Amino acid sequence: MGNHEDAESGIKFEREYNQICGKMLQEEREKRGISREELARGILSKTALGHMETGRIGWTKLPGDTLMHRMGVGTDYFEVVASAEELDRWRRREDICLLLPARPGEAVGKLREYRHAYGKREPLEEQFLCKAEALLALLDWRRDGEEADAARLSDMARRAVHCTVPEGWERGMEDLWLAPSELEAVLLEAAARMVRGREEEAWELWQAVRRYPKAHHWRERVEALIAPQTAMLGIWLSLQGRRGIGQPVFAFAREALEMLRRNNSHSYLLPLLELMGRMRPRDGGEAAYLEQAAEFRDAFRRLYEWFGYPGYRIWQGISVDNTREIGVVLRMLRKCEGKSRARAIHDEEGIIVTERQLEKIEKGVHKPSYENYQRLMRQYGKCGGWKTAMVEADSVEVLELRQQISTWIGRREWERVWIEIERFRRKVDATYPRVRQELLFWEALMKWKKEGALEEALELLLRALHCTVPPEEGRDLKWWVFEREESIIASNIASVYRRLGRLEEAGKWFDTVMFSLEQQRGRTGIAHSGYGILMDGYDNYLDDRGCLKLAVEMNEEAICNFLKWPRIDSVASILYAYAWNSYEIASKEPKLFDVLRPKWNNAFRLCQSLVRFRYDYHFEEFLQVREEKFLL
Repeated sequence: MGNHEDAESGIKFEREYNQICGKMLQEEREKRGISREELARGILSKTALGHMETGRIGWTKLPGDTLMHRMGVGTDYFEVVASAEELDRWRRREDICLLLPARPGEAVGKLREYRHAYGKREPLEEQFLCKAEALLALLDWRRDGEEADAARLSDMARRAVHCTVPEGWERGMEDLWLAPSELEAVLLEAAARMVRGREEEAWELWQAVRRYPKAHHWRERVEALIAPQTAMLGIWLSLQGRRGIGQPVFAFAREALEMLRRNNSHSYLLPLLELMGRMRPRDGGEAAYLEQAAEFRDAFRRLYEWFGYPGYRIWQGISVDNTREIGVVLRMLRKCEGKSRARAIHDEEGIIVTERQLEKIEKGVHKPSYENYQRLMRQYGKCGGWKTAMVEADSVEVLELRQQISTWIGRREWERVWIEIERFRRKVDATYPRVRQELLFWEALMKWKKEGALEEALELLLRALHCTVPPEEGRDLKWWVFEREESIIASNIASVYRRLGRLEEAGKWFDTVMFSLEQQRGRTGIAHSGYGILMDGYDNYLDDRGCLKLAVEMNEEAICNFLKWPRIDSVASILYAYAWNSYEIASKEPKLFDVLRPKWNNAFRLCQSLVRFRYDYHFEEFLQVREEKFLL
């Protein structure tokens, strides 16, 4: 990558993309003492997993993420590339998710289209389709309550489980390695058993799923992918059966909700809150908690209704906000380098592909071989892994520590930030480009946020960016494929320029990052990670330029984008920006006051609720000071 591929770092740290993803998987598997056969069972062969771990075959998104999830490891810490077809299939599955359970007729049509379009499907794909069809059967049973529907549901639920889970799983589920998406199929089987009158068996399966994540030492970010569904089933079983809602069910529903709150997630949030509204408290503590849950329920109802988002929907086992499409990546980097296709097809070994083949690869029609992909990438100065791990051992732990440091910086708890950075230094090699980038970035944020030294912060941010991004000279940097950390740093560069009053430079950087991210969202419609930081700064820039109406439009678009993610970290701040911008427009145009007042009032109240949902005490204090302005 330009000037960072120097003698000090290039040879030592260059790794192949597949080898890095596979190595992280292998390290986690070996740390847990899991054999390849145990981990791969039902998804791929032991031999294929071995080839994936060593980089001999390409890493693919759905099985790769699911294998990590089987070990309780989140996959949003590192970024990956995928083929156009992989992302097209994800988009079609997402369309089904958005239709269920509210629009079953349309969902049935989409399921048929998927099966017709892709006759060859991975076991995990088939499991997704079977789960969706089993849910439709459950909806039919709830409507009709007939024995035939109950039998059909039971058959479909078992078929969903057996897509990836071997026969006899009930007798030893604790010995299997299953992902949250697979445990969902087990929950459907539990519901089917309740429908068939086998209540005790249903409760036994519920208990098995409830215990599973902690028994397998999952990280909470992955446990949160199954906890709300488990809690919902517990409440539903209680309402359907003879037991009533007992303390274990209430306790787990509360635990699941708290997991979502700590992880800023709204996955299955509204249906969980709706079901919790049917619980009857036994004491004052439970009553107070359910009252707060009802507040969140009402707030999210209003939020979803306002922005036309389905509060009742199902979620896929994987997310793609950290995933980029191979063809788009190659096209963008070629344009950034200013190369024609004719110049890009050659390297020192000769012709990589024909010009026509490269055109088809860039359009997503063809998928390049792994070797050709690497050779093409090197034409554009992007060598080494796509998201190379910082260290060869404990790489997931280091990635988690990075995230913790960013959280403490956001909360301005500087003493804790310093302690965690020192921990980070002891675990990494500071000569590695991405490590240098992180350390420079954190130093820049402390100069800015803690000391207010903007010029020093700007210099550090530019140095940090250029650890992995080539200098702008001779390149059209808007075509650079900004990864998460790069887009965050570039967005902060723009924000510091804005704070220094250098609006022209700020606008150039904001537009560069926005263009890059927009180019990359084509096949999925999902904004990539880093978008939230960009929008926080872009809003302030538009305010400075007096473009308040455009800022409001972008606020609305940003919230629609954020709701597509399971995690909704940035929604509260954009709601506040919406309230602020609407109020300022009315201040300048009094005739709009009565039209805009309900909007900023609603946005501010929703912001308050989401801040309480996230336990963001600093933001909550900030809002309390401003209540008089926005609510009177």
